[in-house]
Amino acid sequence: MKLNINSKNYGLKGYVKEEIEKRFDKLSKYFTDNTVCTVMVSGEGSSTKKVEITMNVKNNVLRSEVKDNDLHVAIDKAVDKLEKQLVKHKEKLRKRNNDTIRYDNIEDVKSQVVFNIVKNKTFKLIPMTADEACFQLELLEHNFYVFINSDNNKVAIVYKRSDDDYGLIEVEK
Repeated sequence: MKLNINSKNYGLKGYVKEEIEKRFDKLSKYFTDNTVCTVMVSGEGSSTKKVEITMNVKNNVLRSEVKDNDLHVAIDKAVDKLEKQLVKHKEKLRKRNNDTIRYDNIEDVKSQVVFNIVKNKTFKLIPMTADEACFQLELLEHNFYVFINSDNNKVAIVYKRSDDDYGLIEVEK
């Protein structure tokens, strides 16, 4: 596994990089040598540190984000959170296929997995601004809302973020 360790608003020292690499050694059993993992360490305010981990594993994105006053605690929690995601995802695939799975043959597994779609909805996309879509999102009390962005005529999605702000995704045709 290849680690890309970066920092933003925080002076990253060598011993911190070594600690991150040490913590990721226990995850190396899940991945091939070609797997790339990006770790971003950032400082927020005077004492809060944030550790973000992102991995692209055969078209699947695994992500972990933890904030804490102690950087070492944040690193431990973020790696543990990522490991739980890996184990949960791997178990889910194993149960569906009654087979042991490694991430290097995930494409074979995807062709065998059947998803059970239990509900299908159809609705008309309405042109509106992103602010209007956020208002609709709040009225419906949903996590996301799909619409046509009247500013550029693209299909777009607004969604509620964990920090109670909003995100906008625009779809290219």
